[in-house]
Amino acid sequence: MKNLKPEYTECDMYQNYKTINVEVEGHVATLWLNRPEKHNALSLELLNEVTNFFHRVDVDDNIRIIIIRGQGKSFCAGADINWMKQSAALTEEANLSESKVLSHFFETIFNSSKVTIAVVHGNAFGGGCGLVSVCDLAYTSQGARFSLSETRLGLIAATITPYMLMKLPMPVYKEMVFTAKKFDGNEAEKSGLVNQNFESSAELEQHLNTTIIEILKGGPKSLSGSKKLINGVMQTASVKEKLKEVPEILAKVRVSPEAKEGFKAFLEKRKPNW
Repeated sequence: MKNLKPEYTECDMYQNYKTINVEVEGHVATLWLNRPEKHNALSLELLNEVTNFFHRVDVDDNIRIIIIRGQGKSFCAGADINWMKQSAALTEEANLSESKVLSHFFETIFNSSKVTIAVVHGNAFGGGCGLVSVCDLAYTSQGARFSLSETRLGLIAATITPYMLMKLPMPVYKEMVFTAKKFDGNEAEKSGLVNQNFESSAELEQHLNTTIIEILKGGPKSLSGSKKLINGVMQTASVKEKLKEVPEILAKVRVSPEAKEGFKAFLEKRKPNW
């Protein structure tokens, strides 16, 4: 972030992670998803580390903005396929426990008192789209690709649906889910999933820097209070109830015959038998 004079660049409390890296510059923390060899796919360890970071940073009055990025070629390619394969062999009860971890991950980011900004490049598939949807702001540049591919594996985009529907019109979201189509940053901007798509990464970084400077001109408590108010208005009673239900929905789907066939077909690189 150019033109920002850092008060400090490292903080020991944010350095002891394996799947994420954290950089602190002034009032801004940048969280890097750090599983580049897996395109930053979501694993249980990554979910727990990100959630832990957000809980810790929530009581750090120095941090006002959190930027989420991905190391390597992708922002986040969704759930780790090896994790999903292992989950398919677990009981419904064990899957419910894991699904609650995933649900808590998204809920923690969404309800963070800090302003969160997703900077998307490369692939943002499945849970990667969900991660974008729970951030307050999102920007992308040319080359980014999005997809909600759960139905191709016999799954349901359960945990992320309430958050996606807070950003996208229902018919648009349904088309994304039903077709599992891949779409670019321009369409992501048009749909409302991201605030803006840029022609180049340089333009994105310049806009990001300007946005950060403008946000930091606001009062810290008024920023967090504004976010809490807006999120509260968007979370109707029905949405809150559905958020409680989605871990159970996902747990049941993961152990279904259709999901097991979907994973088997994916790993065997063939069309599923349905």
